[in-house]
Amino acid sequence: MVVRQFEVQKDRHVRLREAFISLQAKGYAQQAGQLYDRLLRDLEKQSERTLLDDLERTFPLVDPSNQHPESLVWKFHWSVRNELERRSERNLARDLKMVEGE
Repeated sequence: MVVRQFEVQKDRHVRLREAFISLQAKGYAQQAGQLYDRLLRDLEKQSERTLLDDLERTFPLVDPSNQHPESLVWKFHWSVRNELERRSERNLARDLKMVEGE
């Protein structure tokens, strides 16, 4: 039951992400902005696997070497990247404490 709920939430997230990308690409900035806000609101709740999927999906759509703050897809890409970086730092601190505790 728990696995099924996890899959439903992941599917919902993927549909939301794809709708966001589609609306942004077609020039529906206001509607894409609403979905962007929802994606950001749920960012911390997403699994690392889901965030990695988001990063992989948006990578071909943005030029990570240049800033494009007017693009919501670019902003989402960097928000996901920053969230993964925060988690990485938190995991490193946890791992170091584990070593010190032994």
